[in-house]
Amino acid sequence: MRVMKLIRIVQFGLFLVLLSSVSAKAEKQGKELIDSLEHILKQHNQEDTGKVILLYRLAFEWHSIAPVKSIEFGEKALALAERLTYTSGIISSLLCTGTGYWEFPDYPKALEYFFRALKISEQVDNKQFIAISYNNIGNIYAEQNEEDQALKYYLKALSINEMLKSRIRIARNLGNIGTIYHGKQDFLKALDFHTRALKIYEELGEKRGIAITLLNIGDVYLITADYDRAFEYFTRSIEISKDAGEDISLMNAYGEIGKLFYQLAMDKTGPIIHYPLPVAGNKNSYLQKSIDYSLTAYRLGKQIPALDEVRSWTKSLSDAYRELNDFKMSYYYLDSNRIFKDSVFTIDKEKLINNMSTRREMDLKEKEIQIKNVSLEKAKIQRIALAGGLIGLIIILFVIYRSRRKSERLLLNMLPEKIARRLKHKEKPIADLFRDASVVFIDIVEFTSFSKNKEPDYLVSVLTDFFTKLDELSGKHGMEKIKTIGDCYMAVCGLPQPVPDSIERTARFALDSRDLMRSYKTADGYDIRVRIGIDTGKVVAGVIGEKKFSYDLWGDVVNTAFHMESHGIAGEIQITENVFHKLDGKFKMKERGEVEIKGKGKMRTWILEGLLSDK
Repeated sequence: MRVMKLIRIVQFGLFLVLLSSVSAKAEKQGKELIDSLEHILKQHNQEDTGKVILLYRLAFEWHSIAPVKSIEFGEKALALAERLTYTSGIISSLLCTGTGYWEFPDYPKALEYFFRALKISEQVDNKQFIAISYNNIGNIYAEQNEEDQALKYYLKALSINEMLKSRIRIARNLGNIGTIYHGKQDFLKALDFHTRALKIYEELGEKRGIAITLLNIGDVYLITADYDRAFEYFTRSIEISKDAGEDISLMNAYGEIGKLFYQLAMDKTGPIIHYPLPVAGNKNSYLQKSIDYSLTAYRLGKQIPALDEVRSWTKSLSDAYRELNDFKMSYYYLDSNRIFKDSVFTIDKEKLINNMSTRREMDLKEKEIQIKNVSLEKAKIQRIALAGGLIGLIIILFVIYRSRRKSERLLLNMLPEKIARRLKHKEKPIADLFRDASVVFIDIVEFTSFSKNKEPDYLVSVLTDFFTKLDELSGKHGMEKIKTIGDCYMAVCGLPQPVPDSIERTARFALDSRDLMRSYKTADGYDIRVRIGIDTGKVVAGVIGEKKFSYDLWGDVVNTAFHMESHGIAGEIQITENVFHKLDGKFKMKERGEVEIKGKGKMRTWILEGLLSDK
């Protein structure tokens, strides 16, 4: 089912911005607007309502590109608006910050900000802001599949917008309500609301809304096997999308027609569709049509790019070729589906890495504040000692010693001991080349689906237990933990202190980690599986930052080890050819074959199975 994405609505001063899915073209335009707004902000020296507007505009424009920046600008806008007692600015800042948390995603936090915006809007009786708040609250409930709650708030928003006679917002609300009824499988109501939305869009000449709503209506007809009407609406969506330059809608329309022909081919009742050029109603001709349309969608998706949608079209192509007994092409697109799934997973992980990095910076900032407070305490006591004589001096020495110990402990929590010592002696920059280091990545399989609908406290406790066990094994084998990235654990052997057997230690660590996780269960009995990837060779390691220190690794070995994990097999350890040659004769390994690695092409890989028996 492909339905119109939920609409984000945020008030900006005297005009309204409405946004659904973002095309590559729209994102590029968004970045250009951001650059322009940031330039204006730099020139704006007054702490006034104009600055508030600039800040929350930036918060909104960043939300789909970099949610962390969206939240940062939104919080700044909110703080300034509250100082100025600028009510509409406070509400807009809350809505924009909430949108950032929505995209992050942090749904409880997003709801908190939207409800705060609603409360203030009701206090000042601003009907437009009340409707916007209702709509955005409905969006969060819809994202969490709480359809009845979503419907409740969408209907409230619709009622107010109808009173305000805001036709474009009425159309958006109608589309969202139609989407909810589609999900509830109440197709008559879904058609009613989508048709009402379409009428308004057509009267306003809003081509993007027309294209997406035509898709939604076509989807309802497709799922109810009304193929004639489904084909009609999908075809109209193609025409409008081409005219409006809506690449995502165009791709989806072609893809949905591909699904229509496949469904028609598999339909035993054999309905007949009337086309401008009639198509013979036999299974093979329908399957060929399915392939033609799905292939068009697939190519458009790769150009946009829209990797998640491309996965859907590769599935359609694989299924159609299988039914035509062309198993070579079926396997080709089935394998492409897996590759695009890995690519989507990598993109999601990169987004998670960015979010986790931001959180880590926040933690480091808190530690810096602690260190600063210790320094202030030390300075205060020094002043007292100057007046208090010998007793004060003794107190100073004790506090200085305690403060230094505390600072050292904080530093050791962030950096390896050897690096912390070098940093303490003011050595900079700290950057070293290690020619024989071994890097390992360990990642939980399908953690996203596992974490869905789980409480935050529960997820944190699971990850804490998981990482603690890996830390214990890391210490046992002489590994150096570099960082955790979401549900991924990264470690290295052979630095900052080189060792002659780094790859063997890393292999033993990986085998112990694999064996541990094969029998590991969460407190509620869930089996956690991991993928593990290893590569070895030359890496650069160093400390970056002046105040916020971070010890990290760079080089092809790091990237390849990550790809060994992300393209690996659940419950197994995938290694490179380089690792294989270094472990040959000491460990048991099985060749997996060639694996397509993004940016590197095909690589021969092996599965590390265990130690060879001692002779």
